[in-house]
Amino acid sequence: MIRARLRLAVQNPGMARSVMKALEPDNQVPQLKIVGEAKSSYLEFVMKFNGKVETFISTLDDMLRCLQVAMETLDTIERRDSR
Repeated sequence: MIRARLRLAVQNPGMARSVMKALEPDNQVPQLKIVGEAKSSYLEFVMKFNGKVETFISTLDDMLRCLQVAMETLDTIERRDSR
């Protein structure tokens, strides 16, 4: 079994919850278990995968891209709303 822990800084608790919700559909792969927790200043994900390391790396890469898009989108919305 392959395991990984990922911790990402966020601007506020609202962003943490929104990003966590945006990633929920990614937790649908049978061999993959992702447990996420939104804290006030960071997100933490613990991933467990029972399969090939190459597949896990590809899945992790997809998840990181989704995280990046979600965080950039929320940041853009927050900046626009603060004007």
